[in-house]
Amino acid sequence: MLKTEYQYLIKNKPWQETEKHFNSLPRAKVTPIANLDIDTAQWIDFTVEHFDDAQQKWEEPKSHYTDKSNELAELNNKLGRNKHNTFELNYGMNGDTNMILKEMLGTRNIEKLGADADSILMRLIVKFPGHGVAWHYDDAGSYRKKFPEADTSKLRRLWFSLDEWKDGHAMQISKTVLTNYKKGDVYDIPFGLGHASSNFGYCPQYTISFTGIIND
Repeated sequence: MLKTEYQYLIKNKPWQETEKHFNSLPRAKVTPIANLDIDTAQWIDFTVEHFDDAQQKWEEPKSHYTDKSNELAELNNKLGRNKHNTFELNYGMNGDTNMILKEMLGTRNIEKLGADADSILMRLIVKFPGHGVAWHYDDAGSYRKKFPEADTSKLRRLWFSLDEWKDGHAMQISKTVLTNYKKGDVYDIPFGLGHASSNFGYCPQYTISFTGIIND
């Protein structure tokens, strides 16, 4: 970074509009809504066996993002987010990985969530030490890409860890930072609500982003 670039950022504060937007949202109550039965080793084995089907992703504007999401991605890039600190392996979009992930989750866990099995998109995300997902909100762009004909009126976004909490593994939803969570603890992330995650620990972080129709 050049001094002039830093001076520009400090003078213009391009993050202020984003901060204003997220601070205007009501605080969300963040507590586990369920706990699922998870065999950590099975899920890690999956990431090795299906490595070639993983998307290798990092922070950048994307074609399925909304204009607002791309605006936020561009801001994050300007502030230093890039391939070297936001990299992840992301399973669920390519090949038959979503079907396999649903089978691994199992009928009993899906029933615990009250989810329509045919509507589910699961994304298994592996984040390495020194990497994280910048503050953002979800708009179900990947889901609509995978299921373009789906009725999204009852769509929900859930998050859970495939391993017990480890040092340096953090997840923030709204104004609550999650630590000491248990594997399989499920948290609701309403669409449009700010959240982020980071691995500043010493081992990979394995989590699931779960999108599907929930029958209340």
